[in-house]
Amino acid sequence: MIIRLIFPYILLALIVLAYLYIRRLQLGPVLLKVNRILFSRYNADSFLLIMIIIAVSYFLSRFDLQNMPVATDATIFGPYVHLFFYGGLILTVIAREAEKPALREKGVSTPRGFWKWNEISSYRWSKNTVTLSINRPGKKRAETWQVKAMDKKEIDSLLKKMIPKRTRRSRNKI
Repeated sequence: MIIRLIFPYILLALIVLAYLYIRRLQLGPVLLKVNRILFSRYNADSFLLIMIIIAVSYFLSRFDLQNMPVATDATIFGPYVHLFFYGGLILTVIAREAEKPALREKGVSTPRGFWKWNEISSYRWSKNTVTLSINRPGKKRAETWQVKAMDKKEIDSLLKKMIPKRTRRSRNKI
């Protein structure tokens, strides 16, 4: 009975640990954590994702509570056990989205994914905002962070060092 109640939490913890392990395995140790400005227009999609998960969790928990039989074998824990799972899920997503991007030994990790240095074709600055151009086979995207002014020089020097230089001929192939 207790295993049935804690199984969703164990599964959630295993998924989070597997994600962290795979990211570490593919990209290596952290060279620099980027102190991005969290509440900016570049993170609006992260806040939208959090709001969607909160809304879905609310409706799923109401659905679970309405469809729960009156007499269950988990009555000692109460009918609100599902709310703890959805609360844990929401906190996990918030922690992931609030995570600082990291420049790593073999690539870049952000809340939205991780990319190896050879997948990053270029970067550009606009005041204190850096935009990385990412080219994966069949998919191009940009990752944008607004950073603190005092960290700009250090981030720029590390990006210059790690992003592979391309000749004009190799740029045309991409």
